[in-house]
Amino acid sequence: INILSFLLLSSTLSLVAFARSFTSENPIVLPTTCHDNLVLPEVYDQDGEPLRIGERYIIKNPLLGGGAVYLYNIGNLQCPNAVLQHMSIPQFLGKGTPVVFVRKSESDYGDVVRVMTGVYIKFFFKTSKLCVDETVWKVNDEELVVTGGNVGNENDIFKIKKTDLVIRGMKNVYKLLHCRSHLGCKNIGGNFKNGYPRLAAVDDDKDFIPFVFIKA
Repeated sequence: INILSFLLLSSTLSLVAFARSFTSENPIVLPTTCHDNLVLPEVYDQDGEPLRIGERYIIKNPLLGGGAVYLYNIGNLQCPNAVLQHMSIPQFLGKGTPVVFVRKSESDYGDVVRVMTGVYIKFFFKTSKLCVDETVWKVNDEELVVTGGNVGNENDIFKIKKTDLVIRGMKNVYKLLHCRSHLGCKNIGGNFKNGYPRLAAVDDDKDFIPFVFIKA
């Protein structure tokens, strides 16, 4: 009996020591628990429906004086590449250019867009064969949002984050983040550069443009 008790005690102590060795420094994550306990919220449009990959939306600044995001040609380039926002002044009035959200591959998130998950933003409009690959958003060296990005480039990823802003007549208000590979994320704010209301990546975490999403 004493020998049996000793063997049972030794086995128990060995199991405890094994478990302790994996609690902090070497945590064990079971495959079945990777996604069960972390379901990120969906991003919603102004109809209260989740944003879906591949569907068309207008991105709009809901603040007084703000407007929809659109594509524009500054400098008579072969392909327009400036990402601007309309404003409540005559020269900048407009309905915006539709966008679609895309991913580089299938994922566990299905066809819905969820907060703080990487997506690519692509303008949806009729264009020439020369410019068909110049519709994906990116941030250039001046920190301005432009097109010419590539689906699959880790430096052209954007994310959407919910805000606590309460704006009359609007619901589901978000902000956009640009997230370069290994460098963290920056808010997308405004930059009135060379007479144009540009979108730009900003360093100040409190400085951002709020956005809502409207079906196009």
